[in-house]
Amino acid sequence: MAEEASRPLLDEEPQAPSTPRSSTSIGKTAYRPDSEPHPYELSSESTPLLVRRDDDLLGYGGTAPRRPSSEHTRALSPDGTLKKRRGSIRWPVFCALLSVAAVVVILVFAFIAPAAVKEYAKEAVVFTPTNVSIESATVDGLQARIQGELVLDARRIKKRPVRDIGRFVTWIGREVETGQSEVEVMLPEYGNILVGTASLPAIKVNVQNGHVNHVNFLAELVPGEIQGIRSVALDWLDGRLEHLTVTGRTVVDLKSGLLTLGQQFFSDSMTFTEDDFPAIPTVNITNFNVHDPEDAGHQGAMAVDASVVVQFDSPFSLSIPPLGFEILVPNCSPGDPQILVAAATTQEFPVTPGQPTLVDVAGIVRGLSDDLTRVCPGEKSSPLDFLVKSYMQGLGTTVYVRGADAPSLATPDWVVDILKSVTVPLSFTGHALDNLIRNFTMSDVHFSLPDPFAEPDSPDSQPTVSALVKVLIGLPKELGLQLDVPRVRATADVYYRGSKLGILDLHKWQPANSTLLDDVDGSPALYIDFGIKKAPLEVTDEDVLTDVLQALIFQGERIKLDVAASVDAEVTTGLGTFTVREIPAQGEVVVKPPYGGSLDQLSPHIESVELGTTTASSLLVKARVNATNPTPYSASVPLVDFMLLFNGSKVAHITAKDINIVPGVNDGIPVDLLWSPLALDGSTGVTAGRKLLSDYISGYNTTVTIQTHEGTIPGLPKLGKALSRLPLEVQIPRVPVPRAPGTGDDPDHGSTGFIQGATMHLWSSTAEFTLSSPFPNTTIHITSVYAQAYYEGDEEVGTIDYRVPFAVPPGISVTPRLPVDLNLGGIGYDALKKALGGTLGLDAVAQVGVQIQHYRDVVFYHGKGITARVKL
Repeated sequence: MAEEASRPLLDEEPQAPSTPRSSTSIGKTAYRPDSEPHPYELSSESTPLLVRRDDDLLGYGGTAPRRPSSEHTRALSPDGTLKKRRGSIRWPVFCALLSVAAVVVILVFAFIAPAAVKEYAKEAVVFTPTNVSIESATVDGLQARIQGELVLDARRIKKRPVRDIGRFVTWIGREVETGQSEVEVMLPEYGNILVGTASLPAIKVNVQNGHVNHVNFLAELVPGEIQGIRSVALDWLDGRLEHLTVTGRTVVDLKSGLLTLGQQFFSDSMTFTEDDFPAIPTVNITNFNVHDPEDAGHQGAMAVDASVVVQFDSPFSLSIPPLGFEILVPNCSPGDPQILVAAATTQEFPVTPGQPTLVDVAGIVRGLSDDLTRVCPGEKSSPLDFLVKSYMQGLGTTVYVRGADAPSLATPDWVVDILKSVTVPLSFTGHALDNLIRNFTMSDVHFSLPDPFAEPDSPDSQPTVSALVKVLIGLPKELGLQLDVPRVRATADVYYRGSKLGILDLHKWQPANSTLLDDVDGSPALYIDFGIKKAPLEVTDEDVLTDVLQALIFQGERIKLDVAASVDAEVTTGLGTFTVREIPAQGEVVVKPPYGGSLDQLSPHIESVELGTTTASSLLVKARVNATNPTPYSASVPLVDFMLLFNGSKVAHITAKDINIVPGVNDGIPVDLLWSPLALDGSTGVTAGRKLLSDYISGYNTTVTIQTHEGTIPGLPKLGKALSRLPLEVQIPRVPVPRAPGTGDDPDHGSTGFIQGATMHLWSSTAEFTLSSPFPNTTIHITSVYAQAYYEGDEEVGTIDYRVPFAVPPGISVTPRLPVDLNLGGIGYDALKKALGGTLGLDAVAQVGVQIQHYRDVVFYHGKGITARVKL
């Protein structure tokens, strides 16, 4: 009997068969049964908890199983009567003892070993939820329907005594019923704050090992401390929530059948890791429209309609009631409070697990606060500028969404309180406005050269541009606002063939006119025209400017300039007037050649000349020139100086001061010519200058080179040096001279140059010449004349060698009679005699000494077809 008493009350528990279901224990890792075969299936209500084998189990108390009655009788006594009497006496005693033992066992397991039973229930229970859904929102919380499968699996218990006691007690109790209870959920890592309470109804389950219970009940969920929920939410949104421990506790009334087990306290904890947390919802804005509000009560506001697709990581279906939100944007620095810009509302919408949710959002912007439009300290932009700039560049933009009062009374207050306590960042990608500037033109362009006395690199040392700018800006289709742009300013980088030409500075506000219209493709556009006045043009690369001028002026090509601008716009909408800064804008400007690549249209003519100061090797000629400007551009020139070259040698400076060039004909342009070949290029210059003067007074079509140099624009020496690579070949216009009476306009009737005519006196062998001086107030002196006259090109008529100076006053004058050494035996002399009383055409070659005040030089004159009167 001692050996039998030492045997366990129950044999080793049989093994449950494997099943493909993955069950999740409350607060435990999901349990998967072994893959080995087991001698029994999970029990149901009609299946006993333990499956016995008669050949293995002992009787209760350790007695051996009964043998057949015949064998038993024979073993006791040969006397059958005695056996019968004794058996009838022992059965009542045995039944009484068995009843007492059962009561003792129940008392032991119900009151002496409750810890073991509780540990068994805690470790063995496995609950697999099959469906969790939100039935409705209540005033205090949510009503959730929970469906799932609950089973007690003894194999999860590692301690054999606990496992054996638990299996035996649950076999005896079979079913356990709980009363209504409340489960409190707390967060020990956040000061044991109460995050919520779940009210559970009475539940009856079969607690036999392996029995599957299908549960289906409604639970009332009530949120706890809003501030605690907010702390957890902020840590989750900021990525600081690496793990979270949750503790649940409840007091449950238990009974099994007619036996009341009293109130039992249960408490358990579980820890969630980063992988267990739901993902932050992804948001995709599929539609976005901005327009003026239709409601008359929202005048002075801006309406925003958006369609948002949100991917909620929700394990259950639910219906979200109408909600209200506040939209905030970042301030100047992360530590500054965010700026409220708009209010938004949503209508009721459903959330389905695994499917995207479409949410329609209606927003209203009632005004722009000073914090939004005020320039940040140490910056040039405001928070609004940063927001617009990132959106228009197609960059990631973040706004913040915070709960506000709900638009519907049906929305529970507790939902509003939770949403108000949490601010969620919402990131979206802006809409890159490529080809924002559809068209960019400049007309009535006026260039002004810098002040010649300005300090180098100062604003006054830069050339300026004045023009009428016309811009067509393409607008997003989502923008339906009535807006106006009263003023603009910008800084524009100008490029030519990928190289930067310079910077056009429009930092001063320019008044503008704007008109909303439809572009050719039907998309909205904003037409803006504004005038710019004396905007500095800072040339940053003189070589690039040289390439531009060469293509325009000398090659007659259309060129394309790329403009990359940073624009500040003063925008007036229903919200009021505010400034949007640093809006990126790009465009192309096609520049036509000013006069088709030909300089003939300039048509320069010398209107008059006047002599200025002179030296022995230099003289100043003040001229007035008429020219045609074939371009639509005008220019103001305070001072410009060019170098005049002939045959590659420098001979003079051409200077213009305080002139204004307008499109079309320009009369009386004052131009000074400082003739100084010796000082500019030495003896080479003197030779070149003498050749130039000789060709000019001889009436040849003389071409000279006009070239810039470092002093062309005193304030921009680098520019003048760079432009010197583009020499300009021009023909010297004829100097107008008075005409002698009777010459008329017929070139054949008399020369229109310095020598208007000649008279030959045969009897005295002298000649006198009619001269026309271009200088109205200066007398020219001829110091010497050595000349030869020819008839028909090569027949010498005579020679003049005269060394006595004589004066040539302004206007028309006649020289003294100069002695002529006639070639009496030549054909020319015969022609003279035949022409007596008439005229004869002669050619002349002369070397003439000239003195103009202090200036002295020798020139060579080649005259053809001089009309000479022949007298006796």
